[in-house]
Amino acid sequence: REEAVHEETRPTDVNALLGSVCADLSEMGLDVSFTEGDRTVMRYRPDALRRAFRNVIENAVRYGGKARVKTEISTDGLDVIVEDDGPGIPEDQRERVFDPFVRLEDSRNRSTGGAGLGLSIARSVLRSHGGEIELLDGPPAFRVRLHLPHV
Repeated sequence: REEAVHEETRPTDVNALLGSVCADLSEMGLDVSFTEGDRTVMRYRPDALRRAFRNVIENAVRYGGKARVKTEISTDGLDVIVEDDGPGIPEDQRERVFDPFVRLEDSRNRSTGGAGLGLSIARSVLRSHGGEIELLDGPPAFRVRLHLPHV
C-alpha cells in the first residue's frame, strides 16, 4: 500500500510496461502472451502497476496454465485483460480472494500458491490510481479486468 502511494506519477506507456512484464515472465519459462493494443500514455505510478500486473499474470499461469494479456481502450480509460484456461474462482469467493493472506487452494505447497497477497496488492494499486479490478467468467476463459481511468 505504501509503495502505491509514495511513488510519483509520471507519463507511462502501459503497453510498453505490460510488454516488458510479459517478456520477463516468458523468459522465466512461463506461458505468457501479450497482444498490444493502441498506444496509451497516461500519468501513473509505473512501479506499482508493474507489481499489480505481474501478480495477476502470475496467478493466471499458476492456476490456469497460461496467461493471455491484452489492452483495450474503454470509454473512460484503459482495460488490461488477463485470460487463463483455469477453473476460475467460484462467484461466492470472488470478493474474499482480495483479502490479504486468503488462498482458495488448500495446500501449503508453494508451487501451487503464494502467501495470498497478490490480488490484494493488485486491488490496492488499481484503486490508488482510481481504477478497479474485476474477476469475470468466460466464455471461453476466466478473465481478470484491470481498469485504469484516463489521467
